[in-house]
Amino acid sequence: MNKGYVYVLICYALIGVSYPIAKNVMDQIPTWFFTCATMGIGALLLLPFSLKFDRGVLANLSFRDWVTICIQSLLGSVLYTIFLLYGMTSSTAVMASIFTSITPVFVVILSAVFLGEALSLRKLAAIAMAIAGVMLLTMPTSDASGANTGIGVLLLLLSSLSSGFYVIAAKKLNVSMPPATTAFGVCATGTIFTFPMAIAESRTIDFAAIMTVGNATTVLVYALFSWAIASWLFFAGVTRIPASATGMAFAVTPLTATFFSTVFLGESLSVYSCTALVMVVASIFLVESNGKRHAGVATAA
Repeated sequence: MNKGYVYVLICYALIGVSYPIAKNVMDQIPTWFFTCATMGIGALLLLPFSLKFDRGVLANLSFRDWVTICIQSLLGSVLYTIFLLYGMTSSTAVMASIFTSITPVFVVILSAVFLGEALSLRKLAAIAMAIAGVMLLTMPTSDASGANTGIGVLLLLLSSLSSGFYVIAAKKLNVSMPPATTAFGVCATGTIFTFPMAIAESRTIDFAAIMTVGNATTVLVYALFSWAIASWLFFAGVTRIPASATGMAFAVTPLTATFFSTVFLGESLSVYSCTALVMVVASIFLVESNGKRHAGVATAA
């Protein structure tokens, strides 16, 4: 299997595992403060590796390189978070699950428009299978209470588009930058972008109540796995595989979150979860086999 698939799949799997680990802490700490703190720690963890493995690259990044990094940071952390969180306050959880599930569709469309990637029937079938698997996993347990508003649906749509453009930007703009340095730059600039909101939220935090060893450890683990390692793997893999395959791999995140919660947190495993796992795994092999077939044709030519 292409290493790019492995890197991206592990990236999304780590993000999925990080969610249930950090759930209790995220319930205690405001979102922007938590995001800013974990991204900042992630940047600090990545800095030594950027300096060691990408010697001289960080110091010699051009203005254009930093603009590229800032664009990805805005798309992948700031705008995505804003649109998703505020969209969920004006819509039902079912609607949020639907838009989260169809993110790969936006990636496929955007990759065809901006990258010229072909839309083969095999690829479309794999994307549809992955989306169906995630929707099967999330919708039966989603809370249907509340009401959907036009602004809520629009914000959820924008969150999915932000995630899609993040993949396209990483694929199109990062070919000349090493992954460790790019990951550091995204985490560092993301920390700066979220800092004003984090400061505003810090006024409502009772630090004496939340600063426990357990919470501090959880924040560190989340920063390590969800930001530092996951970002490094994402940028190491995204340039090696089609953008549409990267978008499809997004389906791994809710699956790993569900199964980690089942194994380690004692949550029940449903038939929906098992069926969803089979569908997503099958979609991954379908896309990967499509990539091998095209690679073989290109080599023969």
